[in-house]
Amino acid sequence: MSDTKPPAIDPLLAARTAEALALPHLVCRRRDCRRKNRCLWCFRSTGERCCMRNLTAEQRRIFDVVYHEAAAAWHFLGTDPHWFEAREGERRTHNDLGIAIARTDPGRWRREKWDAERRAREKRLARFDREQASGKHGSKRGRG
Repeated sequence: MSDTKPPAIDPLLAARTAEALALPHLVCRRRDCRRKNRCLWCFRSTGERCCMRNLTAEQRRIFDVVYHEAAAAWHFLGTDPHWFEAREGERRTHNDLGIAIARTDPGRWRREKWDAERRAREKRLARFDREQASGKHGSKRGRG
């Protein structure tokens, strides 16, 4: 075993991630969490949400992927938006979910720039989707 501790979890971002994945409703054993569909309880020592202990290994892996995507969006969308330029596939889905979760956190750094980058990304993706639907999308690799 390694002596290093796992990286600290931001309790508020973890709560928003758990809520996006419906963990309070589906796996939490706390009545207030289930009734309010909100993640209300965490372990003070680690910041880990209480419902996380009830997850299977696969569910925990999915939570970790979504949480890390949300943390990356929270930290970097306002400063390095090029990390979120995926246009299709699973990568775009992960980016979209991470940005949606990070958007709910009122403590985002440089909020105005972050929101401006999010809106610019949405416009780029809407334009790309329209081009795909109309068949006019010209890829940089060329045709044929």
